[in-house]
Amino acid sequence: MLRTLVVDDHAMVREPVNREVAQLNLEAVGLVVATAEDGAAAVAMAQDKAYAAIFMDMQMPNINGLEATRQIRKLPGYSDTPIIAMTANAFAEDKARCFAAGMTDFLVKPFDPDTLFATLLRSLSRRDG
Repeated sequence: MLRTLVVDDHAMVREPVNREVAQLNLEAVGLVVATAEDGAAAVAMAQDKAYAAIFMDMQMPNINGLEATRQIRKLPGYSDTPIIAMTANAFAEDKARCFAAGMTDFLVKPFDPDTLFATLLRSLSRRDG
């Protein structure tokens, strides 16, 4: 049973919808899904439990997704955990910033279930392969 963490805030009206869409789709295929509203909560949750994959929004209050990713990468057991950026910012420089922070893949919002699953499977196969 894979446990995943979806981190996305309430900054915009669409934001909770993205988190809920990801959660519902991941749970529909049997994954255990936890959610966090900001990077600080994500780091705290990652300290308490192991997650097979993390979906991380880039722009959030308290600790943004880039800094949260850097902090999670320093935690025991998280050096190769897939951390997938979830963002509406699809420019090359945004992707570069995500990868430089330690993220392993990039999911552009809004996303459809097929893209969500393809990105997750690609990220998990990189870790396991």
